[in-house]
Amino acid sequence: MSRKASVSAFLVWRWDGRSIVPHAEGMPLSDRGFRYGQHLFESIAIRHSQPLLVPEHLDLMAAAAKRHGFPWSRTLAAALNRFIGSIPGSDGMLRIYLTAGEGAPGAPIRHAGCYITWEPAHFPTEAEVAKGFRLTVLKRPFLGAHWGEKSGNYTEHLTALTSARADSADEGIILDAKGHAISCAMGNLIVWLRSRNGIVLCTPPIARGARSGAVLGWVKKNTLVMERDLRRGHLKKAVAMAVTNSRLGVMPVSSLDGVILQDPSLSLELSHSYLEHHGLLRRS
Repeated sequence: MSRKASVSAFLVWRWDGRSIVPHAEGMPLSDRGFRYGQHLFESIAIRHSQPLLVPEHLDLMAAAAKRHGFPWSRTLAAALNRFIGSIPGSDGMLRIYLTAGEGAPGAPIRHAGCYITWEPAHFPTEAEVAKGFRLTVLKRPFLGAHWGEKSGNYTEHLTALTSARADSADEGIILDAKGHAISCAMGNLIVWLRSRNGIVLCTPPIARGARSGAVLGWVKKNTLVMERDLRRGHLKKAVAMAVTNSRLGVMPVSSLDGVILQDPSLSLELSHSYLEHHGLLRRS
């Protein structure tokens, strides 16, 4: 299998213990990553043939592996870094899956599997970014744990996204049992709020269950962002909002529950800064 990606291909590779090689057989059915959804993943956008935020994604994968008892070696990390940097394929989404491998339920993970996939993806156009997302605050709270973990247990995320779309929105904001915002269904949430010292950027705390997203990490490195609890009342007072994930980048929000936000230009400016930083936008 060639590593050159076509516009219609779905390509798969695996770590064989020494190097990353093409893989055509699929994940073994005996792997706990398939049987129980016991796997972790990271999604990396490839745009203009450039993989974005690779070190950040690998660091997040390493941290998740440590939290969940998955083996993660420097050798594997180095191999992934070399492999991702040498992919000459078309624009799309590259995903790294770290699986629990074979074993009984609850048994220690001794030999984790690692699979890499590439697939074509739609990235927001300039017109779509300018239009922005319609958000809704979902009525059903998330009552479990580990919302922010990118793992095989993604049913709640998909259910939330489906509910948001059923309400004619593009994305939905998830609240916990106490009414605190966690994140959006498929990404992090950034909110611009007025304060005594002007407008401040806020995002729900990681402690509430928000994911440690690579794009949100980029925003935090380049802009002052405050982690704070956000309730429905705060969201209604938002001056601007944005949703972040690897495919969307920084997606401005135009409305919340049908109400146009006060100043969407703030999130549009941040979105343009992200694109410009990665060479994806040239300002006139």
